[in-house]
Parts: sequence; structure tokens; C-alpha cells
Amino acid sequence: MTRSNNTRMLVESAFLVAISTLFCILDAYMPVFAFVYPLPVVVLVVRRGLRAGIWATVITVALTGMFVGPFQGLLVFTKIGIIGITLAECIRKQYSPVTTLAITSVAVAVSIAFTIGVNLIIGGFNIAELWDMMASATDSAIELYRRMGLSESEIARMEEYLSQFVEMARILLPASMLVTVVAVAGFNYLMARLILRKLGYKLVELEPFSKWRLSWHYGWGYIAGLALAFIGQLQGIPLVLNIGTNVASVFSIVFAVQGAAVVWFFFEKYRVPKVARWLLMIFIVLNPTFLQMLSWLGVFDAWLDFRKLSYIE
Repeated sequence: MTRSNNTRMLVESAFLVAISTLFCILDAYMPVFAFVYPLPVVVLVVRRGLRAGIWATVITVALTGMFVGPFQGLLVFTKIGIIGITLAECIRKQYSPVTTLAITSVAVAVSIAFTIGVNLIIGGFNIAELWDMMASATDSAIELYRRMGLSESEIARMEEYLSQFVEMARILLPASMLVTVVAVAGFNYLMARLILRKLGYKLVELEPFSKWRLSWHYGWGYIAGLALAFIGQLQGIPLVLNIGTNVASVFSIVFAVQGAAVVWFFFEKYRVPKVARWLLMIFIVLNPTFLQMLSWLGVFDAWLDFRKLSYIE
């Protein structure tokens, strides 16, 4: 490697480390940056190799610890060192999009577990505090409704609705965590692809969204979840009911994505203007009734193949 190439590599590495450190520091005050700060390390590993990524992670952890404290620096390791390097290695080794998403999701799950563990040991965080906070927020909302002059019957209905919401959130915590893990992995993968393509890298082709489709075998997972939930409720077995509810919820979201792909396919087929496509899709996703219909559409598409496409096994 020539001296000019060495200099270029050092400058590029320093620049990406600086960006990564900035994201990590800002994340201490605005958590939204947690979604993007593995990306500089991903780019660095793909361009300069695993060793450069490891050194960048070590330096970023050290700098973040200096500016916002060792606790935050330790958490940075899980999000950059685990997620960033794992995703970068999958891209560098040209794994398929499905394999990359699966491996990166495992890395995100490990990172979240590590973060929770650190919070439990060092930060004194307890999951029970989360439910206490939600209960407190519910009480505050009820008090606000009283001040607004709502009748006691209306307040009682709102109180019942909010208590049901908190209970459902408690039951669906495992499903919510799983969906969050896959969503974070998918977002970072798509963003990394976008950045690397801009830099001129040739990546494994990603199937257009309108052609995403799962095999009909996955439909049995959705049916199994509904069956378990029904049996658990019928027999009065809370554990079976909760497991079934979580399984059905996960597959419902999976098939809602497939349903959205079906809708997008026909938007493209009938040349619906792009602005109208996005507005209609946002309206569908934000409407609970239409969102459920989207999920059912995805399930039926798994068996009936409305678009006549091959499977994603």
C-alpha cells in the first residue's frame, strides 16, 4: 500500500470515527441517533476491513466515555461493536438480504440484551418500573380528563380503555421486542445499502418491495398463534393465551408487510401516482381496521399468490 493510500485510509477512518462519536454523544441527549450510529463503522469495515472497524469501535467507545461518561461508552460498544461490525461483515461477504437481516437481527437482540443487563446491574433499572410509569401516566391522563370536565361515565370508559391498553402492552412485550429487533436490523441494513451504493459499491440485489412474498408455509404460524390464543382463552390458561397472542401478533405484522407489498404491486401495475401511493399507504397503515385487512390480504396472498410470484423461502 502506497503512502498516499495510507494517508487516505487514515483520514477516512478518522472522519468516520468522528461522525460515529458525534452520533453516540448526541444519542445521550436525543435517543433517535441510536438508529444510525452503527452506520459509519459499517461503511468503514466494508471499505477498509474488520481490523479498521474494531479499532474504530474501541476509539469511539473511549471518546464517548470521555465526553458523556463510561456508562454511555459501554452501551456504545453494544450498538457499534456488535451491530455495526456484524452487519458490515454480512455485507462484505455478500450474504443474501434474508441471511443478512437474520444475522443482524441476532446481533441487535444480543445488543439489547447486553444493554438491559448493564442497566440492571449498573443503572438499577427494573422492568417493573416501566409498568409503574405507565400506570402513573394513566392516572395523569384520567386526572386531565376530569379537569377537562368529562362526565364520570366517560372517564370510567377511558380508564377501562387505558387499563386494557397497559395490560395488552404487558402481554405483547415479547412480540414488541422481536418486532423492534427486526425493524432496527432492517433499517440499518437498508440505510447501509443506500450509503454504500452512493459510494459505488455493488451489492447483492434486493428484490423490489412489490415482489416481496413469503411461502404459504408461514401462514400456519399465524393460524397456530390464533389457535393457541383461542384454546388459552377457552380453557382459561393465561400462559397459552399469552403465547398465542404474541405469535399471532408477530405473524400479523409479517403478513401486513406482505399485504402492503401486494397493494404496492397493484399501485405500480395501474400506474397510481407516487404521491397518491404513499398517502394511501400511510392512511391504510394508520387505520387499525385497514391494517388488519392488510394482514389478512398478506395471509391470503401466501396461499393464492395474487401476483403470481416465486416464494421467498
